[in-house]
Amino acid sequence: MTLPFGEGTVIEACVQAALEVCGRVILVVGFRAGELLELFRSRDRVLPVLNERYADGMFSSIRCGAARVRSQRFYLSLGDMPRVVPGVYRALAAQPAVEAVIPKYHGKKGHPLLLSAAVARAVLARQPKPGAQEPTLRDVLAELPTLTVPVDDPCILHDIDTAEDYRALVDAQG
Repeated sequence: MTLPFGEGTVIEACVQAALEVCGRVILVVGFRAGELLELFRSRDRVLPVLNERYADGMFSSIRCGAARVRSQRFYLSLGDMPRVVPGVYRALAAQPAVEAVIPKYHGKKGHPLLLSAAVARAVLARQPKPGAQEPTLRDVLAELPTLTVPVDDPCILHDIDTAEDYRALVDAQG
């Protein structure tokens, strides 16, 4: 997330796109938290939240962020998708208020998601069971009304998992 992208880093591009639509960003950090906390320490509208259990998986980070949600609706986006544009956030916000609004491109679901406060409560209520696989957001959303919204932006599908993904991202940037 701290790799160069545009005028800053991958994570800064993600946060900036969200801030064009949102009043604040809850930034959940875990691995290499010190670098991210330093990068965002003076940003007024960014609330960094440390997930000390990040090694437990993505749901632990979602739980940390959900615990800080104070609004009726909130976005859940990934920090390694810097080409998602503010227009995607706006397209989701224009939809009726259901528990989850999910963008899709050519039939594939992507990010960010627009979720209700009820989803945040459901995430916080879902406790990992000893010896069982960690719950997922998909498990939570399967029990709630969702709406998928077609968007004309393939970037909702592209995150950075490998060095090849990053090179493709940089090449696409021009």
